[in-house]
Amino acid sequence: MPSFSIPISGLDADSTALDTIANNLSNMNTTGYKSQTTSFSDLLYQEVGSSGSGDEIQVGSGVQVATNTTNFTSGSLSSTGCTNDDVAIDGSGFFVLDNNGSQLYTRDGAFQTSSTGTLESAGGLAVMGYSATDGVVNTSGALSDITIPTTETMAPSATTTFSVAQTLDSTDSSATSKGLTLYDSQGQSYSATITYTKTGTNEWSYSISVPDTLSAAKTTSGTTTTDTYNFGSSGSTLATVNTGTDLTITGLNSTTNASATITAPTITSGESVTTYAAALTSALSTAGISGVTVTANATTGALTISGTNMSTSGSVIQDPVASSTATGTLTFDSDGNLTSPSTDVSGITFSGLSDGAATLDLNWNLYGTSGTSTVTQTASTSTTGTATQNGYASGNYESFAVGSTGVVTATFSNGEKETVGQLAVATVSNEEGLEAEGSTNYATTTASGNASVGIAGSGGRGTLEDSELEGSNVDISAEFSALIVAQRAFEANSKAVTTFDTVTQEAIGMIH
Repeated sequence: MPSFSIPISGLDADSTALDTIANNLSNMNTTGYKSQTTSFSDLLYQEVGSSGSGDEIQVGSGVQVATNTTNFTSGSLSSTGCTNDDVAIDGSGFFVLDNNGSQLYTRDGAFQTSSTGTLESAGGLAVMGYSATDGVVNTSGALSDITIPTTETMAPSATTTFSVAQTLDSTDSSATSKGLTLYDSQGQSYSATITYTKTGTNEWSYSISVPDTLSAAKTTSGTTTTDTYNFGSSGSTLATVNTGTDLTITGLNSTTNASATITAPTITSGESVTTYAAALTSALSTAGISGVTVTANATTGALTISGTNMSTSGSVIQDPVASSTATGTLTFDSDGNLTSPSTDVSGITFSGLSDGAATLDLNWNLYGTSGTSTVTQTASTSTTGTATQNGYASGNYESFAVGSTGVVTATFSNGEKETVGQLAVATVSNEEGLEAEGSTNYATTTASGNASVGIAGSGGRGTLEDSELEGSNVDISAEFSALIVAQRAFEANSKAVTTFDTVTQEAIGMIH
């Protein structure tokens, strides 16, 4: 009964078209969704005779769904603010996902980080790319899951080089100072100072100091409190006391039994620990404070303050043991250009740091990349410019960002950044041949060809946009138009079925 089967095939095909349109409309707000279009083709024809001229008389047997094509044109990109987990592809290509050892491909860049730091799709599949070692990405290596160092702490890095921009006043004989921050191997920071002193025509001396603030190791036994300050040492040479110390000691006056406080007396910078202990003892005696003793160990550099009803505040500052190159002479020509030293100053060391860190070994970059000195002399007021150095303290992970080529950079609380990987982007020769797997993921097939995986911005691949997402490419007006056409077609085929049913009933009635 072809009169039934033909319109039924139409109903079936129209139903598929309606399903496709409904699916497009329901995914209007799905990130990276690609719309589909259903196309039809006719079925085989039956020859029922021929005309007088011999032309075949053929009757069709219905319709079938020929294709359900996917429109892979890009959707519009929209900013998601400061959500760095979101990434969009501007142009061709797909993100690569790890599907338990196989690979899936998606345009949906609404990523998230797992508890272990793995970058994942919304469906929980790991995002793949190229790993980085010591901040260097190996794009020729195998793909691996991208991991964000969410639980890691960046190790500190000691300062090894520094540079200052300084102009010295040739008409002013007063000293000029420039401060800069340095870091030791444990990440401790120091407020170093370079002091320039005019010693003659076109000649200045320099001196670099690195004051080191000591923290007391406190112990308490009953009413007795003991503070121990461990001065650093380098071999048999102890770091010396800095006049910047502002230590105060409070105890009881032996005569009045009232509280009394002394401030550490000023001593000559560079004095020994034993000299400092003697000065403190003398000041305590003058103030009439009893029950407090100050001792120094000239071998270990330990300064101990102990007493009953005693408290301390402020700090003790030492100068680490400096190398001879921490001081020197700068000579300028008649035009104010530095002539000596003619090269950078290396081997500036400071040992005996109180935290037990390795010796600071510094290189003073006196000349820039162009060979021009960063320190000059003019007949005008001394000015101090930028000071730079390459050390930093330890830092905890804070956030990450994705560059246009997919490079993933993590930022830490110490202000440092580290490259941790690079997202991969895949393309295929025939996108229409991809097999939809749901969740806007696709798998390659024989028809699509194997994926060509590389980095964004190369080989015809699009670039990446951080903190943006690609919307669906569904055109609502086009879908509504298609919906009306499919509805009318469905109604027409339904009418054909009911019409043939009526005709059939009449024919049956004639027989009976």
